[in-house]
Amino acid sequence: MKLSDAEQARVVEVFSSLQGEGVHLGQRQVFVRFGGCNLHCDYCDEPGTIPIPSGDVWPVHKLKARIEELAKERPHAAVSWTGGEPLLHAEFLQKVMPWARERGLKNYLETNGTRVSELRALGALCDVVAMDIKLPSATGRQTWSEHLEFLRVVPEKTFAKVVLTDRSTEAEWRQVIRLMQEVSTNIPLILQPATDFAGRGPIAPALCLKFFKQAQALLKDVRLIPQFHPIWGLP
Repeated sequence: MKLSDAEQARVVEVFSSLQGEGVHLGQRQVFVRFGGCNLHCDYCDEPGTIPIPSGDVWPVHKLKARIEELAKERPHAAVSWTGGEPLLHAEFLQKVMPWARERGLKNYLETNGTRVSELRALGALCDVVAMDIKLPSATGRQTWSEHLEFLRVVPEKTFAKVVLTDRSTEAEWRQVIRLMQEVSTNIPLILQPATDFAGRGPIAPALCLKFFKQAQALLKDVRLIPQFHPIWGLP
């Protein structure tokens, strides 16, 4: 009998590590990396997860067993549902997110911020939503309207992250600030210079600091945090 989308998903890997990005930097989490993404960012540090399909088919019982195995080895604060784009597997997440909470693990969703209807279905199950704001210079397409609606779903649980490359422009940055102002100036905004190995060069430091100061003048919580996984030598 064929399993439904609620009972299986394509998973690339499941592992324990420290959160290397954003406002929960350094927190021990179980990472569940799903296969498949609806975008193709030129700085992606997990390009193997982009093709649809990618990863192996995992039934829900296999994933639960692996998470429990890792959780027994040491304490974890959360499960990071990442990818790829985890919201491509929304039915599966509706089944496993409540289970994770029952075991004392928070649900930390890492997402490209474009799958609005899926977030509406899962918002109550998320404890943290780490949402990327994707710049057109990195994706080759405009996603501002999707991001605006996405940020409005669970703003009290969300922080936004922008990866900045040597192609990021001042016009794009002004649009990021306008986007944040339209939803809430209280949502944390993280500036993350692209990592050298990720396919694009990082933004020039002087321009990054200029963007940082511009955002600080208009928003309440702005932070400049590089990606720490490559610095720590962790997956």
